Amino acid sequence: MQKKKIIKLFFAWQDEKEQAWLEQMAEHGWILEDVGLLRYIFRKEEPQRIKYRLDYQELKQSDLLEYLGLFSDAGWDFKGRLNNWFYFASKGPETREITTDTHSKIEKYKRILRTLFIASLPPIYYVVFYSRLFERSSSCSYCGILDVLQFVVFFLWLVIMFNVVRLWVKIQKLEKKD
Repeated sequence: MQKKKIIKLFFAWQDEKEQAWLEQMAEHGWILEDVGLLRYIFRKEEPQRIKYRLDYQELKQSDLLEYLGLFSDAGWDFKGRLNNWFYFASKGPETREITTDTHSKIEKYKRILRTLFIASLPPIYYVVFYSRLFERSSSCSYCGILDVLQFVVFFLWLVIMFNVVRLWVKIQKLEKKD
């Protein structure tokens, strides 16, 4: 069986774009088998019309089986998980949508915002407090490494903030629509 690994980046606010891409891959015969950080693994089959949906949930391990059972009962096959993102697929055209109302979509994006806010705290803490502990001196042999580390942490924080802003804009548009 032929397999393909694709490295691709989608941001938190691009879930609909990611779903459409996965559906397009299935139409070309590449069926999602597994998902990871920036990584998708597909297997080659006949071209198919498959609906893919992503759901973001902060679940306790004890609630996981019940959550997956609800989707299974509704006709959705669990394809994989990446942190709090759950990937589902359905070949049935009559399968009900996971999120049908605007309020549910808004709540999903607010859950993502909370996670991103929490993820933004360590970089802020590092830049504001920890980096000040290292005073510059003429004999600093590790200052170049610290500069690179500070740049990486700051860049990571910028990416998180970019996602926060885009999600906030998406929520605002949905609230106006609702």
